[in-house]
Amino acid sequence: MSQEKLKILEMIEKNIISPKEGSELLKALDSKTEEGVKIKKKEAFKMLKIRIKSSDGDKVNVTIPLEFAKIALRSKKGIPKLDQMDIDFDFEELIGMIESGAEGKIVDIESDDGDIVEIYIE
Repeated sequence: MSQEKLKILEMIEKNIISPKEGSELLKALDSKTEEGVKIKKKEAFKMLKIRIKSSDGDKVNVTIPLEFAKIALRSKKGIPKLDQMDIDFDFEELIGMIESGAEGKIVDIESDDGDIVEIYIE
């Protein structure tokens, strides 16, 4: 089983995406394979990387495929630890940046109490 399919199944198991959303993603992966489309992995699957260091010493590092990130963000599950920090964060704006094709470091926040949030698209 491919890494992409395993990530989809893992996201379903952790309730990041619904089984229906997971099924749609799996079908999309299968249809690309069936069509014989050859895409370089780096071009096909950009990754969303989130790095959080809280002032109380917690660290969160998340790396997921960009397409999955859009689904997770739309589901309003939020980003682990970020919703507990005293940082005003607009998830709709982040989705907009992803959909517009932004790349590199797109979010770099440091709060007054020392919380750090960095989000990259690579």
